[in-house]
Amino acid sequence: MTVKSSYFIISLALLASLTGCASIDIRGHVIEPSQLEGIQIGETTKEKIAELLGSPSSVSTFGNKTWFYMSEITQTRSFLPPTVLKSNITRIEFNEQGRVKSLDSITEAGRQVISHVQRSTPTAGHSFGVLEQIFGNVGRFNGKDPDNDRQRGH
Repeated sequence: MTVKSSYFIISLALLASLTGCASIDIRGHVIEPSQLEGIQIGETTKEKIAELLGSPSSVSTFGNKTWFYMSEITQTRSFLPPTVLKSNITRIEFNEQGRVKSLDSITEAGRQVISHVQRSTPTAGHSFGVLEQIFGNVGRFNGKDPDNDRQRGH
């Protein structure tokens, strides 16, 4: 066997091992379209939704009027970052009587990336320089602890 052929065989074995290390992760509530067919606007209640779909992934902060069912299917290959294969957010909004007011789903195609603002709010006050931080405590302490003196009765 020549050196070139052994490198070729080692390269093929390495490539096969890297492509074989893939895992699929399913997170959240995967909702099939057939599950949503039984939901009727204005008629289906919260209790029926909980029976059909289970408890929601998230609930609106104020008033418990909107339920969210979120799911994501990702694939991870060896040392590469995960790839999102499919994601879905189903939003169900309820009216005052607890019946479905609206229903919609957002897939990865309809998502928007929202970036965080990196600014900081300036505060009033004095900011200390390096020398003020280093020498700020010089002369403040005289070696006596007033709390210890009180405990001893001085």
